[in-house]
Amino acid sequence: MGGTTNDAELVAQYLAGRGEAFDALYAAHGPRIAAYFARSGFAGADADDLTQQTFVRAARSLGTFDAGRGAFGVWLSAIAHNVARRHFARRPAPANFDPELAEVMLESTDNPAPAAEAAEEIAAVRDCVGQLPDELGRVIRLRYVEGRTTRGVSAAMTMPEATVRLRLGEARAALERCLREKGLC
Repeated sequence: MGGTTNDAELVAQYLAGRGEAFDALYAAHGPRIAAYFARSGFAGADADDLTQQTFVRAARSLGTFDAGRGAFGVWLSAIAHNVARRHFARRPAPANFDPELAEVMLESTDNPAPAAEAAEEIAAVRDCVGQLPDELGRVIRLRYVEGRTTRGVSAAMTMPEATVRLRLGEARAALERCLREKGLC
């Protein structure tokens, strides 16, 4: 079940001391956040723990949520993404990690299951990334899957930032060509 237009109202109620309002937010957004962690390669119990951790962090900083800047679901998704990144830094990526599908799950506000069309697009993107030369594929994964800055990619790959920017441009151009050939651009 996705977020509703009353998320901001529920936030205000929680901040006013009504704990059940946060329960309603959890019920509305919890399944999507749990699906994100599961699709990110975290096993059942770990996904549940990370979902809980996401909501604990959200509760602690709920006073910073501003409905005028965006939807509660988007704000919560950013917290979940940060929780996942912190945990990925502590362990190697599992064999079943599917970053593209995980991101689709996180972006979905209405349905935790991706649409068939989205699944096809994800498969096409995955195939195109797989066709990239190793160095370009690694630059793309570090930048867009792990969310590292150009400086972070530079440090991980031990190459100058200018070279990282160049490689990112090359990789994006190659991905665009590949996706165009597949009819997606």
